[in-house]
Formats: sequence, structure tokens, C-alpha cells
Amino acid sequence: MYPAVLEHRIAYDIDGTEVGYRYMSDVSLSTIFGNGVSSWLDSQSKQNLNREDRAQEWGKYDNDPGLAFWFFFPELREINKMGVQYPASGISNPTERLIQGSVDTTNGMDGTWETAVYSYPTPTADLDNWRDSMFTISFSGPVKALRFGIRHSSAAEIIKVCGIHIYGRKAAGEQVDDVAFCDSLGNELTSLIDWEDRPEGTTQIRSIKIKNASTSKIANGVNLQLNHSDFTMAWSPDGPWQSVLDIASIGPGSLSSTVYIRNALLPPLLALGPKSARIIATVGSWA
Repeated sequence: MYPAVLEHRIAYDIDGTEVGYRYMSDVSLSTIFGNGVSSWLDSQSKQNLNREDRAQEWGKYDNDPGLAFWFFFPELREINKMGVQYPASGISNPTERLIQGSVDTTNGMDGTWETAVYSYPTPTADLDNWRDSMFTISFSGPVKALRFGIRHSSAAEIIKVCGIHIYGRKAAGEQVDDVAFCDSLGNELTSLIDWEDRPEGTTQIRSIKIKNASTSKIANGVNLQLNHSDFTMAWSPDGPWQSVLDIASIGPGSLSSTVYIRNALLPPLLALGPKSARIIATVGSWA
């Protein structure tokens, strides 16, 4: 059984966040950070970095290898947890790790940076490392940018990353015209929906509502899309089940009709391990 996740997983690959990367050898992480971003991830690479299936690798086998990622958020964010995915071939346990946040940097090098409080877990090659080795991080307040680095300070070591998952939420007062996922009473969901350990060939149905968090504007043309084939949505617990739903409009502070979500596991034999799906909500316009 995996521990409960009481935070939102940040969809940095689609929410306007820009992600940068740099690899260097024979230098400290502070030096790598000081050199700044060497390349920017495109939309596909950002999506791969925020996945669970090791679709892409960053880093290499090298002498004294080190790598760093920068995340430039479109608004202030409260960051609470992280999860990191490593290649199936394994990774050397980093001898140096550094996670920092800033509220005023413009390029990832300038500004004031605060080092987070965290305890970095020992990396494993397990497919579920991203889920069972999440770790808590904390700052003194919200941050606008995050930089994450790991390195190994000896010869011929492997430092590679396949995924970085960031958990938290936008800070209070940021982007007030937005939608939120809620329970049937309109209470915002503050944690991931856990579908628990289940036998193959079983089905579960849960329900949510979509809330217009704006106090003054109508959310028009709200589109909901599920990104995992094991999950479908409907306006009724009896279906019809679809991967896409559309809502004409949601008034200020109002809730949508109930959205039912079905998770249907196929009969044996399935690949074991945790799965992660998300509903992508897009608002056509605000009026």
C-alpha cells in the first residue's frame, strides 16, 4: 500500500511552466546552477519528464556527473513534495543533492534562492520509485521558480533522471479566474483520488464536480479530457463512457453537474504497478 498523497500533482507540462536543463561534469551543483540553463525542454520533453513510464532520459554515465533542472512557474506556487523516476538500468546514489526556490529570479541564476528543507531518498530502479519514494520539501513561503540538481563526485558513475513530479498548488490570490475539482458538496479536492489496490477485472466509479473559482466571471466552453485509457467519464453512472466531456458554461462560484469517473481494469494478465491519470480542464473563455 502506498502512502496517501495529500497534495495536487502540478501539471507543469501544460500549465505554462518553462523547464530548463543543464548537464556538466567535474563541477559542483552550485557551479552548474551558476552556469544557468543550457537547453529548454519542448512540450513533448516536458510531458515525458512529468510521466511515469521512463519515456526519456536526461544525464549520462561519466566521471563526476551532475545535472540540473529549472522550473519557471507562471505564478507563485506552494511546493510540498517531489517524486523522481530513474532509469531501469539504475543510478549511482548521488553524493550531492540540491533543491532551491526563488521568488524573484529572472533567468535561474540571478535573484535570491532559498534551499529547501528535505530528506532525499536513496534512488532505486523500481518502476514505482516515483510513487513509493516521494519526499516532502518545504520553503519559508511560495516560490516562482524551482531548481533541482543531483551529482556524483567520483569517477565513472551514472547520474540519470527519467521523471520529476512536483506536488503543491498555486499560492493564495494567484490566478483567481480558474476552475477547481470538487466533491459533491463543492469542497475542493486537496489530494489525489486514490483508487487503491484492486484485483484485475474490477471496476470502480467515483464522482466529482467542476467549480468555477472566479467570483465575477463566467467560465465558457469548459472542456474535460482524460489522458489514460483505463479511465473514462460520463454524466451518468450508467454511461455512456467517454474520454472527453464538454460543459457549455459555469457561472461565477457555481458547480457543474456531477461528473462520473470510471476505472475499469482488464482481466488478467495485467502489468502490475501504480497508474496515474489526470483530467485536463480547459476553459474556452472568461466573460
